[in-house]
Amino acid sequence: MTVIFGVKGADGRQLAHPLLNRAAALLWGWTRPPELERSPRGKPYFAGRPDRWLSLSHSGGYALCALSEDGEVGVDIEVVRPHRPELPAYALTEAEQRAFDGSWEEFTRLWTRKESWCKQTDRPLYPPRQAVVPEDCVCKTYQGPDWRAAVCCCGQPPEEIRWLSLRELEDGQT
Repeated sequence: MTVIFGVKGADGRQLAHPLLNRAAALLWGWTRPPELERSPRGKPYFAGRPDRWLSLSHSGGYALCALSEDGEVGVDIEVVRPHRPELPAYALTEAEQRAFDGSWEEFTRLWTRKESWCKQTDRPLYPPRQAVVPEDCVCKTYQGPDWRAAVCCCGQPPEEIRWLSLRELEDGQT
């Protein structure tokens, strides 16, 4: 089972670890998650818990936390915004460029898919044109009015993100 929790506030970076703590409490009943360690590439994992996996992401005021009991997981969220016009040619593979409709919404969808796969597999994202998401990858995309997100996981991806309010995050209420 993989579950994605999300929160929106002023600074997603500041919210990511409090979101992890609250999500682990809600999903697994942990009063405090185990210490995080990092792979040589920097991917976080729970020390001493090889049966639980996590991935964190933040962009703008958004933070996401994916937790899984099925295996490695990667999640990414990005606020949709314009970039340099040459970025899609630099960042997207030839196949992704063929699927790209020219909008920043679609670029962000393709980017979050690529980044979530790299996080799941602990592979390098750069140079991004060389990060090829396999056809058989279990990946699901999500969207809101000003953001796109994706998760790559083992097993069935969640149908939706479980959004928490700032109050639920701060007070531990649900």
